[in-house]
Amino acid sequence: MALASAPILAKALALLVLIGTWETCAPAPLLAPSDLDEGTHPAAQAGRPLISRVYANAVRDNEFIEIVNAGETAVALAGWSLTDGEAAARFPDDVVLSPGGAIVVTQNATSYEEDTLRTADFSYGGEMPALEGRALQLANTGDEVLLRDAGGRLADAYVYGEARYAGPGWTGPPARALGRGEVAVRTREDGILMDRDSALDWDGLRDHRLGQSSFAPPGIVSAGPALAIVSPDDGREPLLSFFGSAERSLELAAYTLTSEAIATALAGAARRGVRTRILLEGAPAGGLDAESVQVAADLARSGAEVRWLLGGSGIVKRYRYLHAKYAIVDASRILVGSENFGDAGFPASRDSGGNRGWSLILEEPRVALQLREVFEEDFDPSRRDTRPMDGSEGVDLPLAPRAPRWTSPTAVRPRRMQLVVGPEGSLAPEGLLGMLGSAQKSLWIEAFYLEDTWHGRTNPLLEAAFDAARRGVRVRIVLDGSAWSTDESSEGNDDAARRIKTRAAQEGLDLHVKLAGPSGRVERIHNKGVLVDGRVLYVGSMNWGLVSATANREVGIILDDPGIAARFEAALHEDWEGNADGEDAFRIDDPAALYTIYGIVTAAALLSLRNLRGSRKALRPRARMGRRGGNRSRHPGFRFRRGP
Repeated sequence: MALASAPILAKALALLVLIGTWETCAPAPLLAPSDLDEGTHPAAQAGRPLISRVYANAVRDNEFIEIVNAGETAVALAGWSLTDGEAAARFPDDVVLSPGGAIVVTQNATSYEEDTLRTADFSYGGEMPALEGRALQLANTGDEVLLRDAGGRLADAYVYGEARYAGPGWTGPPARALGRGEVAVRTREDGILMDRDSALDWDGLRDHRLGQSSFAPPGIVSAGPALAIVSPDDGREPLLSFFGSAERSLELAAYTLTSEAIATALAGAARRGVRTRILLEGAPAGGLDAESVQVAADLARSGAEVRWLLGGSGIVKRYRYLHAKYAIVDASRILVGSENFGDAGFPASRDSGGNRGWSLILEEPRVALQLREVFEEDFDPSRRDTRPMDGSEGVDLPLAPRAPRWTSPTAVRPRRMQLVVGPEGSLAPEGLLGMLGSAQKSLWIEAFYLEDTWHGRTNPLLEAAFDAARRGVRVRIVLDGSAWSTDESSEGNDDAARRIKTRAAQEGLDLHVKLAGPSGRVERIHNKGVLVDGRVLYVGSMNWGLVSATANREVGIILDDPGIAARFEAALHEDWEGNADGEDAFRIDDPAALYTIYGIVTAAALLSLRNLRGSRKALRPRARMGRRGGNRSRHPGFRFRRGP
């Protein structure tokens, strides 16, 4: 039996010079992590105090209302009041709201501070300093929040859910009611708070949750060296060498960590005195498995500080999922990628199969410090949604596998780079959307999954790709075509690809999409990469779905580096030209061998049909990874250590 063809090898590619360049955001100070709590806010169109945030569906007694002075002059709030139509709470006489300033009024200031690590300005639940009058009690399913001036005139309104308010300051249907722990946030356009007196001011794509951050790291120019890692081709050696280089500190955040080899490298760092801290998702889709819990316990036993991001009774989990995959070594080097820390993402050897994914190691202390701020915010033991792992049931991990000594990559010319932190920066104009908008000649997108509509609207990232094609850019999209992402029981990549193809054909655009099935060592596409004009690349954890872009903690990096881009582009061509759209990458030429295989398959099928009950569902491929939610029950062995 002869195999006549195999995955097509990547061709040598000539790098194209951009006529225009990817524009990074203008340098700005890194915002302190907050939930848009206190601080200065951009001026709004209305030029008056506005309701900017409302936390009504609280899991504790800390619902709150935030008011922002959107004007350019201070406003005395003496006699102003907040009301829900039943109770009214008035501001004291000495309260002045400065231009761009914000005031938070909460039901219980103690609970508010515990959940946000911020101090409220006033309470309406009896604590001091308290507003005068009766305490508001906002209904979870619908209510109105009205801000009135000292003369009783309406200054602003927020109406949501089942509320039947029909007075001044609001037109049209209410804004949508939010889920438990979610915060209504007034939308902005070009940094300006909108005031159209309708649900349009509030119903954005993103649903905020209590305690989320608002990082906006500035783009920088650096000659710091970088190393591209292509999975599964490069195996795990680069990763082990990177962890082995740690001398003082090592931080890691991940959706899952299941590889014993990687765990032993992390444990080895802890044993040699490196402060090793690890933050893991505590409720991944489908729940934690025994392997994940055991690895975490073993690492805790080794001396690593291991915490889980996890909600619970009375605890708001800040992000739907901690989906980022990154590490920081000695506050000077970072690894950011698409792959979880398991054998599929980083297989044992270059000959082993696994996921197609991209990772990037970057030596740049300024970016490392930006990312470390994110880690400190998320890992913080004083946060109620981080819980320590008990290492009492762990076992001693073996010595770390031998790996080549870490050698810094060769330095290159200065180029632009931008850390992208989600959800706050996932759809920021200076991030991935700006990168897509800068494409002039070619645009590659490779994704584990893609949802083409969000809340009934076109996915803005996909729309940016269509806009690029309308400008004459050659657009190619590679989506995972394995059973994980094309299960017929629910919407998948096959459905999205069909709609994208139809739309592109109707518009006559040079935009094509392919489903890449298992091929050679690549068992599935797990990448989330973007490549523009053969030089600007995005490497990160964010899938092209609504939850990924608006609710998860995601981390990525944008880098303008033709040399690194060439490595990733070669892999893209291999995936595009290889086993795409389910086509078999292997062909059997021997007729006798074919007849033999057909005979075996037929006999096996007849035998199997005896056990089927006629349901087509019994013939479905293995269910896809639970990326759209599902059972989050914890493993019975999941134990926490008492204390912070």
